[in-house]
Amino acid sequence: MKPNIFICGPSGTGKSTSMRNLPPERTVILNTEQKALPFRKGVEFKLNVPINSLQLFKTALTKAIENPNVDIIVIESFTSLIEMIYMKAKSLYDGFDVWDFYKNEIKKIMEMSKNTDKYIIFIGIDQFVEGDSGVEERFIAVDGSWKKKVEKEFVIVIYSEAKEINDKQEYRFITNKQPGYNKISAKSPMEMLPPIMDNNIKVILDEVDKYYGWDKKTEIKKNDK
Repeated sequence: MKPNIFICGPSGTGKSTSMRNLPPERTVILNTEQKALPFRKGVEFKLNVPINSLQLFKTALTKAIENPNVDIIVIESFTSLIEMIYMKAKSLYDGFDVWDFYKNEIKKIMEMSKNTDKYIIFIGIDQFVEGDSGVEERFIAVDGSWKKKVEKEFVIVIYSEAKEINDKQEYRFITNKQPGYNKISAKSPMEMLPPIMDNNIKVILDEVDKYYGWDKKTEIKKNDK
C-alpha cells in the first residue's frame, strides 16, 4: 500500500500549483472544484476529470484505482468534496441522519484511499481555533464528528504557506510540527522529508519512493525488461 497524503493550507498558498511536475499521462485529477489548473502546463493533464456529484466522484475514483495506467490520483479538492457529501445528505435525510450519512461517506472514501497501490493525494483548506493569544490550533477543515480527526487517516499531512522572504514571495511545504509551526497538524514519517521544502508534490513522491525502497524495485523491473 502507498501512503495517502493530504496537502492542507489557506487559499492562495500554492496547493494546486504543487501538482505542476506530476506526470500528466499517469495522473488522474478528480476535479471537484471544476476549475482550470493554475499552472502553465495544466492543459497537459488529460485525465483532469470534472466532478459535479458524489456518485460521479465515487465512480471516477474506483475507475482510477483500477486503471493499471494510473499511478497518482489527486482529489482537488477535499473541501468541495465534503460540501458535495453534505448537500447529498441534506437531500436525503433530516436531523442526525444527515450527519450519519456525512460521517459514513467520508469513512468510505478514507478507506479507499488507504487500500491501494496508487498514490492518493487530497488537497484542501484548513481551519483554526483562535484564543486570546491568537491562533491556537490549525487542522483540516471538515465538520461533524470528523473535525480534528481526519489527520489520523493519513500517513502524511503537509501544510502549505506563502511567505515573503528577501522581498520575494515563496511557496513552501511544512512537513512536520517544528519551532514556529507548533500549532499545525502536519506530520510525516521520521527522516522522510526535510522540515520545510518547495511546494512540489513530485519531490514528495520521489522521497517517499526512496524512503521505502520502491525506487530500487522500479529500477529492477526496468532492467528485467
